[in-house]
Amino acid sequence: MDRIKPLDRAEAPDEAQRFFDDDERRFGLVLNPTCVQAYRPSILAAAKGLSRSGAIDSVLPEALRALVCMRVATLVGCPF
Repeated sequence: MDRIKPLDRAEAPDEAQRFFDDDERRFGLVLNPTCVQAYRPSILAAAKGLSRSGAIDSVLPEALRALVCMRVATLVGCPF
């Protein structure tokens, strides 16, 4: 199966750099979805906005939300 090669910081367009910075600040590394979506900065910005709104407007307590994220990551085989 073909995969989209994630861009590293040097390959990413200037418009995507702030999202690389945000990921590094929040997670200590740039997340793979950020590296893949960086091919289209407008899509990257929209995806980050959607994620941010879910975190801000969530009805779950923060601790429970973190557990849910961890469980879902485990179920889909994604390191969290």
